[in-house]
Amino acid sequence: MSALVCALSLVLLGSAPVEVPRGMLFEAAPERLDARVGEWVTYQTEGGPQQGFLRLAVVAEQKDSQGRDAVWVELELGQHSELKAPLAQFLLLVARDTGLRAEGVSRLFVTQGFEKLQEVDTAALPFFLGTPGKQPTQLTAGQGSTVRRGPSTRLMTLAGTVTAEPLEVLHRQLVLKRYWVSREVPILRLARLEFPPIRYSLEVRDYGLDARPRLVPPAPSDKKITLEPVSNLPPHFQPRPQSGTAWGTEDNRP
Repeated sequence: MSALVCALSLVLLGSAPVEVPRGMLFEAAPERLDARVGEWVTYQTEGGPQQGFLRLAVVAEQKDSQGRDAVWVELELGQHSELKAPLAQFLLLVARDTGLRAEGVSRLFVTQGFEKLQEVDTAALPFFLGTPGKQPTQLTAGQGSTVRRGPSTRLMTLAGTVTAEPLEVLHRQLVLKRYWVSREVPILRLARLEFPPIRYSLEVRDYGLDARPRLVPPAPSDKKITLEPVSNLPPHFQPRPQSGTAWGTEDNRP
């Protein structure tokens, strides 16, 4: 599925290694977001430049601008297990029927470090989330890929032992990714995710049902994040015009 965070990648926004294509991390996310208000989950990542942590929480619900049932989801990324000093934070209004996909996000607030939370203008959302409805390129059976499912089993995680269903995605004999889906884990239902070729993993660390809002939205009158034409940039940021060929200008040719 076309995932955010994914998005956001967030895949996650610097917490994922560059070798992981966008849209692969939360491929197993549910098609519908049935999480209750108060659900939260924290993941620990290994295998990147440094250990990382990711927290998702559902903190409120309301109708979005299209009249769809939606929930407010907080996403935090950082290097501390309790996200006491997160590197980046996101607040998204996500329609329940679409799940964590670009077409389901009607509002997005972002911040980095100690900066104030700022809303992304609606016109700029596609640049942050990708084009709604556009599906990521995936291998098909004709290209030599298969999905192998295993029986439900008890899986030991950093958050304790859960019942999970293992799945493997293979290309010929190579295991591209391996993940365990569990209904006991809130929001994404994802207990563990591995990318064996690059030795990268994401595993549930903690979860619960008592989430409270951590992010304070700005005032409606505050300036939103917009994207402007390059012609509006100051002169020293303007791209230099291309001239000549790979050999240089006409005068420099041999």
